[in-house]
Amino acid sequence: MSVRPGDLRYYGSANMPDVDGSTTGGAVDFTKKIDFTDMASTGTVDYLSSSGSDTAVTITTTGRDSTGVIQTETKTLNGTTKVTGAQSFERLLKAVAGGTTAVGVIAVISHTAVVSAHTCQAGSAAPTGTSPALVKLQSGDGAARVLGEILHLTGGTGSGQLLEIIGLPAVWGTDIVAVSAPSFSATPDNTTTYDIHDGFLLDLLPNQITQVRRPFYNAASDVPGGSTRTYYEKIFAVNCNTTTALTVASILKQVDPGSGTLQFALTNSLNDSGTVANRQTAPVSGITSFSAGSAPQSINVPSPQNLPSGAAPNSAGAQGIWLSLQLTAGLAPAKTGFTMRETGQTT
Repeated sequence: MSVRPGDLRYYGSANMPDVDGSTTGGAVDFTKKIDFTDMASTGTVDYLSSSGSDTAVTITTTGRDSTGVIQTETKTLNGTTKVTGAQSFERLLKAVAGGTTAVGVIAVISHTAVVSAHTCQAGSAAPTGTSPALVKLQSGDGAARVLGEILHLTGGTGSGQLLEIIGLPAVWGTDIVAVSAPSFSATPDNTTTYDIHDGFLLDLLPNQITQVRRPFYNAASDVPGGSTRTYYEKIFAVNCNTTTALTVASILKQVDPGSGTLQFALTNSLNDSGTVANRQTAPVSGITSFSAGSAPQSINVPSPQNLPSGAAPNSAGAQGIWLSLQLTAGLAPAKTGFTMRETGQTT
């Protein structure tokens, strides 16, 4: 079976502090999912599961409100019925599951849908040896899609499924998006209705996710006239395919949040567990040089340049990535995205 886009995932590290002064980095943490996207507009969020059994699961969501203040909200799920939040968020920073262990895929989604009550066309497809799960959206919906959006199937065949968009129509065909599901409970067809939301999705497979977070939680520039601050955060790129390696592999920074302000370096060995004293201390050993300049940039996975296969959780196939974010003194707040990709060859 070939390595599919849905097999290539980003996870967090053991130590990802919310404040300065604590150990940063360590080994891969397969319960933490890294998300580089955000809500397009300020508003409240809803909470739900793909399983009606999830009635004692909690999700604690943290983000900034419209004034920049960090706010937190905790809600208990009511299965597939949306639980409406009250806190308005300008951006999301993290979501943490608690209570009982989730049976289904759970999610924090924008209360206001990006797309509402549309209907799939015929032509969705379950994953195959060469292709991820594909959903053919209503005519015209594909053009405006963004990676990381959450597709909620609301009626018809496959109703209730929560899916993250991981591939766009430019690759898969007009109005066809690739989604994160290892398989469908039922493949959508032309009876399937859906909404599309911004938010965080906590996957069930291949590893159950209990925390989704954006890198550089609460990082901030110094006051005008102060010093430039550089923050470091460690994440991992992992090949979750159980049988096939990604060979001649590279990690690519495709879209930059600003003019070369975010750079990255790779650890020289897979499943690296190195740390730094705090998130303003640069890693100095066991890594490649940091990239320089604006996207696109790529760094080859160190020799033998493969991301090996393995059963979940595949720590043997975890490539460590140190991110570096430079913030000049007095830099104005910015709400931006960041895109990284894993590239290579597969059979």
